[in-house]
Amino acid sequence: MKNSKRFSFIKSFLFVLILLILILVFYGKSYSQQWSGLSYGMDNWVHALCVYNGELIAGGQFTSAGGVPANYIAKWNGYSWSPLGAGVNAEVDALCVYNGELVAGGRFTMAGGIEVNFIAKWNGTAWDDELGGVGSIVAALTVYNGKLVAGGYFVNADDLPVNYIATRVSGGWQAMAGGMGGSQGQVMALGHYGSDLIAAGFFTSAGGQSANHIARWDGTSWFPLGSGISNIVYSLEQYNGELIAGGLFLSAGGISAKSIAKWNGSTWAPLGSGITGSIYQYVFGLTVLNNELYAGGLYETAGGLTANGIAKWNGSSWAAMNGGLYYGGSNAYGAFCVDTFQNKVIVGGLFTTAGSVGVGHIAQWGFPQTGTLNITVIPEGFYNTGSKTLYQNDVADAAIFETVPPFSYIATASAIIDSVTLTGSFQFTEVPTGSYYVGVYHRNSIETWSSAPVNFVSGGTSNYDFTTAGVKAFGSNMKQVDASPIRFGIYSGDVNLDGAVDATDLLQVYNDVTEFVTGYVSTDVTGNNAVDVTDLIIVYNNSKNFIVTIVP
Repeated sequence: MKNSKRFSFIKSFLFVLILLILILVFYGKSYSQQWSGLSYGMDNWVHALCVYNGELIAGGQFTSAGGVPANYIAKWNGYSWSPLGAGVNAEVDALCVYNGELVAGGRFTMAGGIEVNFIAKWNGTAWDDELGGVGSIVAALTVYNGKLVAGGYFVNADDLPVNYIATRVSGGWQAMAGGMGGSQGQVMALGHYGSDLIAAGFFTSAGGQSANHIARWDGTSWFPLGSGISNIVYSLEQYNGELIAGGLFLSAGGISAKSIAKWNGSTWAPLGSGITGSIYQYVFGLTVLNNELYAGGLYETAGGLTANGIAKWNGSSWAAMNGGLYYGGSNAYGAFCVDTFQNKVIVGGLFTTAGSVGVGHIAQWGFPQTGTLNITVIPEGFYNTGSKTLYQNDVADAAIFETVPPFSYIATASAIIDSVTLTGSFQFTEVPTGSYYVGVYHRNSIETWSSAPVNFVSGGTSNYDFTTAGVKAFGSNMKQVDASPIRFGIYSGDVNLDGAVDATDLLQVYNDVTEFVTGYVSTDVTGNNAVDVTDLIIVYNNSKNFIVTIVP
């Protein structure tokens, strides 16, 4: 019997040692940029992205986001998707923020049950049709000189001839010096360069003068950018003081430039050897993060490197991004839109895999961001009133939850509660800054939640002390363990972790007392590595008082 107990103790000791080593390794590891999904993603393609009211907005062809019904448009708060009211009735192709409200454009004719004409706005709680309408698909939106600008397939706006581009003024839509022309005049992208508005797309004239697929607007008139670009431009961005244009073309300003080029205000130049592919060579989305340019589209190579629909340019060379994007069975790699959110690159499109990670048409790329939550907590039985410390360090878990019903679980972290400071440092990765309920879990204690939401800072440090007052726990579900200083502890004795201290726990402890069990076991309620009468008394008292978990 004695040898059996010694062997059991050694096994327990080794288990704890390995667990502590794993925690320390986890805390000390360095992260590299990587792909991850945004919950379950969407059930169909994503075409547009923007940030509104601190949340990521996605539009496209989908009707569910993260498993939640969401008609063609949804918002992501960093850990879950939700719809924007009843959504719209068809594809969303363009998004922007104007006068503090979200504007969506696309192929839809209803928004929130209201009849609209390809454009609508969301004020944070409801859709409306105050922007009037245009005659066909809206493919691009931006704000220039405080006014909303829309581009697309339409030739009329509010029944006024505008030719593929219009600006919103008080009283309605207004034409912009005759708009665009050519065999096809569609505007597919809108952007800015210096003090000018930039429009790009299918057109070969702007304001009645030659402008091959790209033009600038100074507030009054249209002007070409050199001799323009040889074919369709789908995306625009500013990077390192230059204008970047992406699309489906082979030259810019008469110089070879494969599907992506830069304009310095007077001349065009390529970005390395550009974007290529055996079937597709489109650049549909551009964004900048941490002084790197990200190009998303349908293509295979960037700068001669296999990239599969997404690559980054550092100003002198291209780099692939861990395997890129793939949509099985279509022989197509890629993205329709690229943006940034919470210091990560967000990509939406037709893909279902990013790197080696399965995703649903939307993914994020970046360094996992870790925030630390220092929690001070006392397991009742572990507290030594003489030394004002715990009998030993011990491992605990902390979980964070949403603050509104049904208080959905978000993430869990483990830490060592220090016997002297009574504090553990819990590190949460990929949890956005915000307020959350915090639940603490210990190997033989009652699950205990914070009495109110706790502020958490992604990439920073936050603190919560359960010990200073009983009311720091939800339902005041703690016991005073010291009078000087006043300290409260979470109830001990739930050795089977079923949310109640009851006869089942009492029986387990009693059996181990009679067997003189020692070591790191759940029935050791005091943490002195021996199951004895003191453990039994604590469990008996808490079972007699019907101690159970109390949560919102």
